[in-house]
Amino acid sequence: NAAGSDPAEVAEAFILQFYASAMVIPPLVVVEQGVVAGPGWERGEGESRASLAEALSRRRGSRVEVRAAERGDKRRILELAQRNAALALDQEKLRSERRRQQRSEALDGLQRALGLESVPLRIECYDISTLMGTNTVASMVVFEGAAPKKSDYRRFRVRTVGDAAGGDGPDDFASMEEILGRRMAQFEAQQDLSPHDKEYDPSFAALPNLIVIDGGKGQLAAGLRALQGFRDRGVTVVSLAKRIEEVFLPGRASSLVLPHDTPELQLLQRLRDEAHRFAITHHRQRRDRAMTASILDGLPGVGPARKRALLTHFGSPDAVLEASREELEGVPGIPAKLARDLHRELHRTGV
Repeated sequence: NAAGSDPAEVAEAFILQFYASAMVIPPLVVVEQGVVAGPGWERGEGESRASLAEALSRRRGSRVEVRAAERGDKRRILELAQRNAALALDQEKLRSERRRQQRSEALDGLQRALGLESVPLRIECYDISTLMGTNTVASMVVFEGAAPKKSDYRRFRVRTVGDAAGGDGPDDFASMEEILGRRMAQFEAQQDLSPHDKEYDPSFAALPNLIVIDGGKGQLAAGLRALQGFRDRGVTVVSLAKRIEEVFLPGRASSLVLPHDTPELQLLQRLRDEAHRFAITHHRQRRDRAMTASILDGLPGVGPARKRALLTHFGSPDAVLEASREELEGVPGIPAKLARDLHRELHRTGV
């Protein structure tokens, strides 16, 4: 209650929010005295308190009573709920403090292990994803204070390498150099903008303390070429190879192998795994869109409305392609003859 609102207002808002999605609403809700007749009662806010029961009754479909606990069993139940709430809050405070300490230990350990001049408060991690040799994409994930900052995550489509540029196939090193070069260019472009400008991107405008690249020496070398501007500003760039979790640092011939039970390595692994997850999700979304465009859009008799009907019914392009003739015939808005033609066309193409 950082805003300092009346506790009765907070309780009322919580009750309405909680029961908006609850499977069952009870006929009786026991509350503290102030919720139904608090300090605002004399100021004309009593009607708002009374409307709580009315709103719950509509949601339940029958009468719901909101009663203040004054004495007896209801008072004892309320006191038990208050003790449980206080205990839960204390436990959450302890968990929060423990998480804060763990994040602090991980950052301090990473600073020592990598020989950084300062604690790496903002860390960016990059991953390249290429499935089946097509649709090469990249992800940028951001951790601040050793915790994910998802609002700053960004995705990239590789433009100049491999299949995206009509080449002979994916090239992880060149793809990484392209993506990190674009990150560097975005940072420089953001420096000329105001936070009020439409093109301003706070994630690209931020200067990281540490950049982690998913890969080995080759990916690190590509990253170093692209990120010289960051390095000149004091940003450290490293790579993490998955086979034995080696950390490669610029100017160091041998890799750094951190003990597996250390918070600093676990933080790097979380970064790498999150970047990989984010890239794979992007790749699958693009693949689904491409499949929809190349398969469903080219089918005779399937316009935008029927395509939406198919995707709504089956949930994904993959499921449409795997559907039997009988399942296609069961789609609302798809005539039986069209469903048979659709099934024959899909299987004729060898999909």
